[in-house]
Amino acid sequence: MKYFYTLFFLVLSHASFSQQLAVRGLVADAVTHEPVIAASVGIENSGMGTITNEDGIFQLSVSKSQTVIISCIGYKTHKLPASDFGDATKAIALEPSEEVLEEVMVTKIPLTQVLQDVITASKARFNKPVVLHTYYREFVKVDGQYKKFSDALLDYHASGDAKKTKSDLIVKQNRSFSLTPTNEDEDDQLSPTLNVQYGISNSYSFEFLEKNILRDKNVKNYDLTLKSRKNADGSEWFVIIIEPKAEIEKTLFEGAVIYDPKTKLIYEYDLHFAQSHKQFPRTISLFGLHVAALDTRFKAVYKMTNSNYELSYNNRFVKYKMWSKKFQEITESRSDLIVTNFEKDDMTYSKKEVYKKKYLYTKPTHMIGKFWQKNNAIVLTAEEEKIIDALEKAENAATK
Repeated sequence: MKYFYTLFFLVLSHASFSQQLAVRGLVADAVTHEPVIAASVGIENSGMGTITNEDGIFQLSVSKSQTVIISCIGYKTHKLPASDFGDATKAIALEPSEEVLEEVMVTKIPLTQVLQDVITASKARFNKPVVLHTYYREFVKVDGQYKKFSDALLDYHASGDAKKTKSDLIVKQNRSFSLTPTNEDEDDQLSPTLNVQYGISNSYSFEFLEKNILRDKNVKNYDLTLKSRKNADGSEWFVIIIEPKAEIEKTLFEGAVIYDPKTKLIYEYDLHFAQSHKQFPRTISLFGLHVAALDTRFKAVYKMTNSNYELSYNNRFVKYKMWSKKFQEITESRSDLIVTNFEKDDMTYSKKEVYKKKYLYTKPTHMIGKFWQKNNAIVLTAEEEKIIDALEKAENAATK
C-alpha cells in the first residue's frame, strides 16, 4: 500500500510538472499603445511572478488551470486564464485607471510623521524568516561604453525583526562578463559596481528613504504633499509627493511614496535626484581623487499575496564622475532585481553556501543551461542581448 501511494504521488507530480507552460505576453497601454514597463505579472494566489521588460514583454511559467494577473500602478488590474495563451506572444492591453489626484488636508499630524508611520508599519508587516528567490542583473557603463554585465539566480534568506533585516545570500547560478577589473577592497562609494549584498536589505529597511529625506539634517530641505488617488474600481491610494525646496543649493531628491491608507503599507516608492538640483553635485575628494555624484535612483515595488507582504521588484541606478590629474571617467551602474517566488524559510541551508563578497564579478560563472531564459527572469531585449554578446566576445578575446 505504501508503495502504491508513493507511485501515485510520483505520477501526480510528474503530471503537474508536465502541464507547466512558459507563456509569453506583450503588455501595452490601451490608449497610447506604448509598452508598459515593469508591470507586475503573477499567478493568482501564488508568490510566483515576474515583470515586463522595456519592450513590455514578459515570460512566466504557469499551468493551464491557473490565472495570470497583470498589475501596474496607474492601470486597471488585468486577469486572464493561462489557457488563453498560445505558442505566440499574446498582446495584452492595460486600461489606464481613471484616477483623480486630490490633495488631502492633514492638520494634526506632520507629513514627515505620516511618512515615518507608514515606513514603520511596513517594516513590521514583512513576513520573516523568508527566502526570496530572485533574478538579479546589472549593467555597467564607463564613458558611454558597456564594460560589465552580470546576472544570477539569487536566494536571499531574510530574517531579523521589525527594526532590522538581516539577509544571507546564496548564489544558485550566475554569469559575469567584465572588461574592468573589480577590486574587492575598493570603497563602496568609489566602486563602479553595485553591492549585491544590498539587493533586498534596503527594500526591507527603507534606509534610502529615511536617510535622505527624514533625517533631521535633511528633512528641512523638502516639501511634502499628501494626495489621494481614487481609482475607477473604487480603491484608494494615498501618495506622499516629495519635492526639494527651490532655494536650497545642493543635490536633493524628488519622488513619491504610494501606500494603502487602511493598512498603512507602502506599495511603491521612487526616489531620484531632482532635475532642478543636479547642478549642485556633491564632490568627495580623497588622496587626489575626486568623485561627484551626477544621478541616483532607488525604486521599490511591493505586493500582497494572500497574507504575505513582500518585495516584488527593485531598481538601483547610480551615475558619477571620477577624476584626478591623470584621468577622468563617468560611470553608470544599473541593477534590476525581481522576486520570482518566495516561501517561509526553514533555516536549514548550509552557512558554507553563503556568498559574502560584494560583487558577482569575482565569482566564477556557474550555469545549468540558460537560466536567464527560464525561472521567470526578466526577458532580455534585443538591444540587451547584443550588449551581453559583445561583452562576452570581448572578454573571451582578452583572455586568449
